[in-house]
Amino acid sequence: MLSFTLRLTYVVILFLGPLTTSAQFAKPVMEFGTAQLSGKVTIPESITKDSVWLFLKVPHPFTGEVRLYKTLLDTSGQFQLKINTETNLSRCAVSTDIDIDNQVSVVVKNGRQNTISLSYGDDRIINSVKTDFNSGFTDEELLQSQKRFEDLIMERSNKPIEPLYNKEFSGFIDHANSVLQRKRTVLDKPPFISEKMKELIFKDYSLAVYYIHVFDYHNEMVLNYRNTNNHKAPDSSEIKTPVRKDYSFLKNLDLNNSMYLYCFSYPVFTQELLNNSTLNIPRIQDTPIREWLVKVKNILGDLTGLDQGLFYDMLVGNAYGMQFELELKPLTVKQVNNIKSYYKNGDLEKILLGRNQEIMKLAMLKEPIVINKTPDVSPEELMKAIISSYKGKTVIVDFWATWCVPCIQAIKDSRDFKKQLTDRGAEFIYITNPTSPKKLWEKHIEGIGGHQYYLTTEEWKNLLESFNFEAIPTYLIFDKNGVLKQQFTGYPGNEEMLKRIETVLNID
Repeated sequence: MLSFTLRLTYVVILFLGPLTTSAQFAKPVMEFGTAQLSGKVTIPESITKDSVWLFLKVPHPFTGEVRLYKTLLDTSGQFQLKINTETNLSRCAVSTDIDIDNQVSVVVKNGRQNTISLSYGDDRIINSVKTDFNSGFTDEELLQSQKRFEDLIMERSNKPIEPLYNKEFSGFIDHANSVLQRKRTVLDKPPFISEKMKELIFKDYSLAVYYIHVFDYHNEMVLNYRNTNNHKAPDSSEIKTPVRKDYSFLKNLDLNNSMYLYCFSYPVFTQELLNNSTLNIPRIQDTPIREWLVKVKNILGDLTGLDQGLFYDMLVGNAYGMQFELELKPLTVKQVNNIKSYYKNGDLEKILLGRNQEIMKLAMLKEPIVINKTPDVSPEELMKAIISSYKGKTVIVDFWATWCVPCIQAIKDSRDFKKQLTDRGAEFIYITNPTSPKKLWEKHIEGIGGHQYYLTTEEWKNLLESFNFEAIPTYLIFDKNGVLKQQFTGYPGNEEMLKRIETVLNID
């Protein structure tokens, strides 16, 4: 006779199928630490490359940074890295310069040696990933997770665009949620993944939809008006303005769920909340943390249904993190004391003070900011007029926006080599437009430096048409005589970017 436990197990297997590793799903928590990562990349002989770089993106959710590590594979394809982490378990993205966009996920655990192996096929795509740590996700799921996220992005409806600008804000939220639920069904199609992985990917994608589209409500409605009114521009009175209570949808997001610590979108979502003009959350500055949180909870408490927990820790960390990342500004003495008083030598204090030490060094490399007035010339002559101000210089023009995550990441990555290039006669010019809110732009450029231009929508549109591009970041590199030598969209990585700039810089 079967025991009760055995019979119950038998019934579960009979009706649900074999239990997967997701049954032992490990939840991440905030934790200051380091991890070792080593392994091997197997590359077929059909892929010929003198050397191969491995890249590892490690999310730091508490301070809102994605840390990029890289190492050169040895002749046998092996590598070893030591990384800093902000969670006990970190979901990282791995790729190589065989195809930097072909990424797979791995979960790395603090305080241990983690081992992974990757294999490429003849098509230059990673077709196998093996890990030695059971995070609750199978190796096949980790291999597929980035692709499944892209499947959500690429899913499109054949229905015509419907007018949303003439509805209440809640109508736009209903529309966004309807789109999300439709896209959610994509994850039920092959290749099959566990419910936990579906939940993770969907949470990550949903937060991205909210901070890219919902939080940018005004620009979304302007675009919607144009798309449903023969590209005619709306009057300001035709676009509704959201109010604080409209953000009650936040209550449905369960923002204390620790699963979000696996999501690359969570810190960006948190920072966009902090920057949201409707919510108008005060900057933390030198305010004691408890006092600041009282103000924040008065704004967000009823909207989120939360009065404590992970979400508020994320707000604190990212409030300081934005000072670090946007302004490249170290903590004041008062801020250090506030952090010590609140976190009392805990992990979150160690994370913030450790990052502060790094920012103090980076701040020494920061370029001065020069905010330039746009030349008063015809649209056709605008870029020529801008470049003419830098005669005898190699000029790198960066088209970017405050909402463009790849743009911001590229600007951070390029800090490593900008000063050495400016010392050799290069100038970095940054151009944006009103889709970057002026106040937020002013914060961002404190940490960017260089020559800044804030164009009108019409000026921006004319430059995009003149140089025939739509996506950002886009880069133009002009030689010392003002002749355009290179143009490309998408940041190619530090090594390649440096090579392209130096090619033009070395032209006599």
